[in-house]
Amino acid sequence: MILIDMKTLTRALEIEAPPQEVWRVLTDSELIREWAAAYGEGMSIRANWCEGGAVAWRDADGAVRADGRIAALEPLRQLRFEYSQTELADSQAYVDTYAISPTLRGARLEFTSGPFEDKVADRIDRQAAAAIMEIKSLAEESAEIQRLRSPKAAAPPTADPLP
Repeated sequence: MILIDMKTLTRALEIEAPPQEVWRVLTDSELIREWAAAYGEGMSIRANWCEGGAVAWRDADGAVRADGRIAALEPLRQLRFEYSQTELADSQAYVDTYAISPTLRGARLEFTSGPFEDKVADRIDRQAAAAIMEIKSLAEESAEIQRLRSPKAAAPPTADPLP
């Protein structure tokens, strides 16, 4: 029997945006294209956003690069994909989990992915690091736009000047 070392990758970071914005970045098709580009130019995720539903990563030409299902969908808390066929990880089955928790300054995003053979893990880790940083950037930018759009606290009415 041949034993192969397998790695599970973990990345966590603080995001200065509420969990709602992080969730939106993870599940909005236009925003997904921006962070999924870390895995390949023109990459997108197609999913029917329900637990047990299908998920597929497609490249710019529409070819399926990873195929699986949504194993967990807990809005604002957790999104987990289980992949059975994938070119992204040299045909290995693996799981991606995005866990969101609120913090005093926004949200914490923890990403885990794997298990992968060593030869695949380093490449996926570099791509995942870039994707997670893009998720952070998009969520913080979106939160800032929301703050700028929110109505400012109304100034107290001023009394008419005395005649």
